[in-house]
Amino acid sequence: MKRRDFLLGTGAAGLAALSLRGGRSAQATAPALRPPRRLLVVFVAGGWDTCYAIDPKEPPLVDVPAGSVQQFAGLDVFTDPSRPNVTGFFERHAASTAIVRGIATDGIFHNECQRRIATGKRDDGQPDLAAMVGHDLGNDLPIPYLVLGDIAFTGPYTVSAARVGATNQIVALLGDPAADPAADPVAATEDALLHRYAQASADRARATRGALGYNRRRVDDFAAAIARGDRLRQLRGQLGTRGELQSFTSQIQLALDAVAQDVAHAVMLHTRLFWDTHADNFQQASSHENTFGPLTTLVDQLVTRPGRAAGSKMIDDTVVAVISELGRTPLLGGDPPHQGKGHWPLTSALVIGAGVRGGQAFGATTSGAAGMLIDLATGQPSAAGIQPMYSHFIAGLLALCGADPAAHLGTTPVFDAFLA
Repeated sequence: MKRRDFLLGTGAAGLAALSLRGGRSAQATAPALRPPRRLLVVFVAGGWDTCYAIDPKEPPLVDVPAGSVQQFAGLDVFTDPSRPNVTGFFERHAASTAIVRGIATDGIFHNECQRRIATGKRDDGQPDLAAMVGHDLGNDLPIPYLVLGDIAFTGPYTVSAARVGATNQIVALLGDPAADPAADPVAATEDALLHRYAQASADRARATRGALGYNRRRVDDFAAAIARGDRLRQLRGQLGTRGELQSFTSQIQLALDAVAQDVAHAVMLHTRLFWDTHADNFQQASSHENTFGPLTTLVDQLVTRPGRAAGSKMIDDTVVAVISELGRTPLLGGDPPHQGKGHWPLTSALVIGAGVRGGQAFGATTSGAAGMLIDLATGQPSAAGIQPMYSHFIAGLLALCGADPAAHLGTTPVFDAFLA
């Protein structure tokens, strides 16, 4: 038995066991509003110009790129032959996609607005949407919340989260992927011995002092943690290396495998593209293309991969939310040569997949891209309505995923018009 392999096996199990300490599951304290659903959040960090696709506008109140409005299964989307990936996504997946428009961020600074659109609150210690969903609904998995990008707010649920990327705490724990026991007969034999030893230890503990009550639960936790550690190690080859930032495409494949193999319940992804276009807003075109291409692949795979229930697909039990902390100002200006757009305190989002009223847009902005009052239950403009805020939107996403919004956001009104 090699000490390295012993530490590898027990270390992975130790990380998995940490998820048991995240606190009470919301399922145990409040009824789920919807069936539990897995969650993939795509963060468009920097602030996208929504008039390029998901909130069409016309001059002269808004400066828009070349293109025209097309209808896709009831969705009005701004497209152009120069942005084929945008068109391709909605041709394939408009029916399972809702657009949510005119979400107020109540600010124009990146850091604070990123926190608001991710968490639904202004508080520094508030966990983000994926952290809440992972903790509430997947806290028995090896990594309830898997973070693949640069932006995440784990708050009190840090113990339920793990990161892949520059710090990459997971690969530091799991070691060299070339040391996979499955590829080395000697290592495989040692690994089997370690598993038998661990199982025998658990059986002995049950027989002596762990047959009942608290001790029995702790022994069962130990045995379950080893199994979760094994699932985690199966993904080692896809986790990259320390200091490496994974591309959006690589993140998608890892996220899909992680949720499909019940390693993670919620995942935060990052486009790793330039969106903060103060000087040259026309870079938004390439950023849209390089987002909607991989996004099409992501949803394609959700449609084809098996789901949890017999005969189902992953799209039937998985939600994808594409969010950005800011929009862009309606008119060009800013830095010389005055072809950029500044920060705008309204944004729009995509919600895709399970339980979504697809093929419809909810919320609205004026012809000059200003906010509008809406009825949160219908998503339609209403003189008696309210301005939809980031908090209302996050409450709606929590409900969509099967978590209890009140457990995290208190009495915040729920924007649930996009829920089927």
